[in-house]
Amino acid sequence: METDLVPETAIIDDAVARAVAAVPREHYTDHPHLGGVPQATAQFAIERDLRRAGVRPGMRVLEIGTGTGYTGALLTELVGDDGHVVSVDIDPALVKRAAKLHAERGVANLTLLVGDGHLGAPDHAPFDAILGWATPTHIPHAWIRQARPGAIISTPIYLAPVARTVGHIRARVTGDGRLTEPQLGGAVYVDMGPKVNTSLGIPMFYLDARHDSPDGRIAWVSVAWRGHHPGHDPVTTLRMLMNPAHAEPVALGDSDEEQAIAWRDFRAYCAGRDNTHTPSSLTAYGTAGDVWISGIGFSSGKHAAVLTADGRFLANRSDSPALAKLRDHFRDWQLAGRPGIDALQPRLIPISDGWQVRVTLAHATR
Repeated sequence: METDLVPETAIIDDAVARAVAAVPREHYTDHPHLGGVPQATAQFAIERDLRRAGVRPGMRVLEIGTGTGYTGALLTELVGDDGHVVSVDIDPALVKRAAKLHAERGVANLTLLVGDGHLGAPDHAPFDAILGWATPTHIPHAWIRQARPGAIISTPIYLAPVARTVGHIRARVTGDGRLTEPQLGGAVYVDMGPKVNTSLGIPMFYLDARHDSPDGRIAWVSVAWRGHHPGHDPVTTLRMLMNPAHAEPVALGDSDEEQAIAWRDFRAYCAGRDNTHTPSSLTAYGTAGDVWISGIGFSSGKHAAVLTADGRFLANRSDSPALAKLRDHFRDWQLAGRPGIDALQPRLIPISDGWQVRVTLAHATR
C-alpha cells in the first residue's frame, strides 16, 4: 500500500472522477461489520495511478493486489459492463473480505483470485492493462505473456537492488513481447512477495542483515555491494549503523511534510547517481518497533553512513569515507536544486525472468 505523503500534479480525468463518485470508499476501508485492514492506499495515490494506467471502457484488466477491494471496484467502473477486472492477492483473508464487500454492492464484472501476483492470472488472459498495487523487484515475464500487444503495464517497481528504493513505471507491451515507452514516476508501496507480508516494517527484498532485540525492536540493512567484497559482512555494517559513533543534524525542511519529501527525493537522487557504479555502495537502513528509522546512504562493509528521514547523518566515524561520500552527494543534490525522481531516466533491462527497471540521472551533475 502506498505511504507517500504528497500528491503529484495530475491531469483531471473525468472517468476516474466519475468512478470515485460512484464507489463509496468507506464501504471498503471502514465497513460497519467487517472493519478495515492494516493499511489502505491513500486516495490521491489511487487516483493518480489509475490515471497513469489509462483504463478505458471495454478493457480486460489484471489487478495485482486486491487489498481492501476499493481499487478493484473503481476499475470495474472504468471498464464498464463490456469490460472485466481480474484481481489477484496473495492473502486469502483479503480476497474473502473483498468478495463479501463486492457482493453487497452487486459488482458483477470482477473475478477474485488467491495467488502469487508474479504469476498473473494465465487462465483469464489476455489483458489490455495490468496494474500493480505492490512492488516487485522486476516486471515478470508472466505479465508480458498475458498482455495483449499494445497493453499497458503500470506498477510500482524497484529502481535499484536495495530495499525500498522504489518508484513507478508505466510501459507498453510490444507485439514481440518487449517493453517500450517507459514513463517513470513516484510511488511508495509495500513489497510484493511470494507470501503474505506479516511484518510491514521489514522489507521482503534485498534484506542483507537483520537484528531482533529482546525489547522487540528490529533493525535491518540492505547493501548493493552484496557478494562483491569478500570479507565485508553486512552484519558489521548493521552494527555500525545501530551504534553510530557520529551523528549530526541535517536541515531537510521546515515542516515534517517538507522533510519527508526532501528525504524521498534525496533517496531517488542517490539511487540514480550511484547506479552507474559497479558495484554500487548504496545502502538502506531501517528500524521498526518502538523507534522507526529510515536511512539511505553508503557503506563498504568497513564504513557506513546514512541520512535518516528525520534529518540526521549517522556514521561509524566522523572521518568515515562513507560519510564523506554522503556529504558530497548531499551537497551536489542541493546545488542541483534538490531534484527527485523526475530527474531520473528509466532503463528497461531484460533479465532471465522478466524486465528490470534501473535509473540514471537524466542530467549530468557535479
